[in-house]
Amino acid sequence: MRKAYPAGSDAADDGPRSKDVPAIRSAPQRFIETWLDAVGGFLFCVVLPIPVYATAEPFSAGIGATEQTILSTAFAYAVVWYCGRRLDAFPRVTLQGNLGYVAPVAAIAYSTIAVALLLMRSDYSRVQLFGSGVLAVLWMAFVAQLRARYLTRNYAVLPSSLTAEMPALHTCRWLDFEQVGRENVRVDAIVTDLSTDLDETQVAALTNAAIGGVPVLDRRYVMETMTGLTPLSGLTPNEFGALLPSRQYLVVRRAIELALTILTLPLLLPVLGVVALVVRSTSPGPILFVQQRVGRRGRVFRMVKFRTMHHGVDGPSFTTQSDPRVTKVGHFLRRSRLDELPQLFNVLRGDMSWVGPRPEAFALDQQYVRDIPHFALRGIVRPGVTGWAQINQGYAHKAHEMRSKLEYDIYYLKHCSLWLDLVIVLRTFAVVIGGTGAR
Repeated sequence: MRKAYPAGSDAADDGPRSKDVPAIRSAPQRFIETWLDAVGGFLFCVVLPIPVYATAEPFSAGIGATEQTILSTAFAYAVVWYCGRRLDAFPRVTLQGNLGYVAPVAAIAYSTIAVALLLMRSDYSRVQLFGSGVLAVLWMAFVAQLRARYLTRNYAVLPSSLTAEMPALHTCRWLDFEQVGRENVRVDAIVTDLSTDLDETQVAALTNAAIGGVPVLDRRYVMETMTGLTPLSGLTPNEFGALLPSRQYLVVRRAIELALTILTLPLLLPVLGVVALVVRSTSPGPILFVQQRVGRRGRVFRMVKFRTMHHGVDGPSFTTQSDPRVTKVGHFLRRSRLDELPQLFNVLRGDMSWVGPRPEAFALDQQYVRDIPHFALRGIVRPGVTGWAQINQGYAHKAHEMRSKLEYDIYYLKHCSLWLDLVIVLRTFAVVIGGTGAR
């Protein structure tokens, strides 16, 4: 490796670094955008409406209705903005997806504060409080669209042969490393394959760039961050430890999902009863469909669903497009995902979680384990009623589709957290409403 010289030294100016290695300059820091977003939203959602409802100069005569409203809207906006930024960190965000999780978060935050103020019998402007919630949703959706449409980041790729492998995103420009050096283009980061053997000149270039403040990112990290998939190519046993989610989080999540499932049973049981009557009255056969699926650590369990196919009809173990075995009512149940509701009993028994990789039928799972490397890693956590692969890809059964699905599942294992689970739950509602991915 070439010797790295401190900035300002004569050797740095006269040495071989300036002749052999192109100088790469870093783009301006992006953190200013975050502050503009936060401050602009605060002014738009909290400060700007004050003259509309304030009857006097705020905070001039103690804490009254106006002051309570200002403090409440400021706190609620801070919660929504923080949660929105955390959820926005995951890939595949669109305007519809952004609204799909920002709107529920805003509704919960502002409603919780309204209930707290009601219990404390504090006077405040209800119109302004909930109006601020609407403004917060509009602001965050507007900023997300601006960022997605106009914020383009430049990445220098080394070696240039990797450029063709990078994801085609309109927010990213993948530039040849040597071209960037010749044309003096500022870049946000350098993308390279750190798992390969780089020559001395390339290592020196990356070293000098890092010293100059330019981030050096591995190709696999960039692909994972921008696509939501963890590439199977290059996945080694050394990385298996990173696929183990926090045990503490899994225990807490299990307690939360049990409590929420029990609390929602009074609402879900009537729906289950109605769907059961419809299935029974529209086609002969059992109400429930029971199938052996593979769950956590390879354990086989009996998963229950509402029957959506004609009873006794033979066919493959997977559903095909426009499958003639599906009943008319079954098409609606699959599209609305109501056929999955009986799996709440699998959740209560501990066979499944609400969020996780979808369990496969036993015969198919055995085939996929043989044909697709690392497929068994999905069994690290409990399978889920919904999952990261389900909301991004939908139904799959072919080998190449299952390979892609596995890459989504491995991404979930690496990033399993409250925030990712919340994103999955909120986007699942959008998928159910749109009816996408069903067969």
